[in-house]
Amino acid sequence: MSRKIEAPTVEILVIGNELLSGTTLDTNSHWLTKEVTQLGFIVKRKITIRDELDVISQTFKQMIGRRPGWIFSLGGLGPTFDDMTLRGLANALGRKMELNETAAKMLKERYRARSLLYGRKYARVTKASLKMATLPAGAIPLRNTRGSAPGVLIHHDGVRLISLPGVPREMKAIFREQVRPLLQSTPLRNERLERWLYVEGVTESRLAPKIDKTVKKYGERVYVKSHPFGFKKGKSVLKLQIIADSVNASGSKKLLDEVAERLTKSVSSLGGSAKWMKR
Repeated sequence: MSRKIEAPTVEILVIGNELLSGTTLDTNSHWLTKEVTQLGFIVKRKITIRDELDVISQTFKQMIGRRPGWIFSLGGLGPTFDDMTLRGLANALGRKMELNETAAKMLKERYRARSLLYGRKYARVTKASLKMATLPAGAIPLRNTRGSAPGVLIHHDGVRLISLPGVPREMKAIFREQVRPLLQSTPLRNERLERWLYVEGVTESRLAPKIDKTVKKYGERVYVKSHPFGFKKGKSVLKLQIIADSVNASGSKKLLDEVAERLTKSVSSLGGSAKWMKR
């Protein structure tokens, strides 16, 4: 029987009307998914929703109810009326919104530094600006060195929730400087290795039952994806992506070797050939 992966899981919530109208392409969640996966986490879900308070609150409640290790939200931390991520999160957690003194200090420092470059008029912290320092009770602000709105970390019932700005340079800076060290200190992180097999002479439909059988044997520890590339000199061409997950690198390598050998034999039994390749 296959062992269920013990690595911590992640869910990602992307918030913004512009993402669902086609105005803006969501590159943030793609970047974040790659980062957390490389750090050894399993991304279970990505959800995109509109800037609607009830929808935000209900979605957070549903995500928290599934008890992933981490929940990331992207977007909706700015000073405008449609930036309501934190209010929605507070509602979901049953917490009040309050001015966070640490976040307010970060904001004032940021404005003061900006005024040195662009003039004194940029040093004034307005009521709208303080909205970015008004956080759910108990939240921990994460310094934003590339913008004004701090990120937010909340611990709730065994789940860690992190809210990041939607501006890509700000989101990436907070993640790299503040969030990545937290993730790296998480125990039981997953070690993921990836290899590719180049397959000739077997169509995807003929190989599919063999792939299914292999995946069922190893369960969640192994992911195999076939990528058809048409025909070359009259022979079907496939590229097989094999991903192995284990709590240590040696375990992942062993899985890769086992699965690759098994699939190579399967291809050979069907009259084809397979070899390792670079992606």
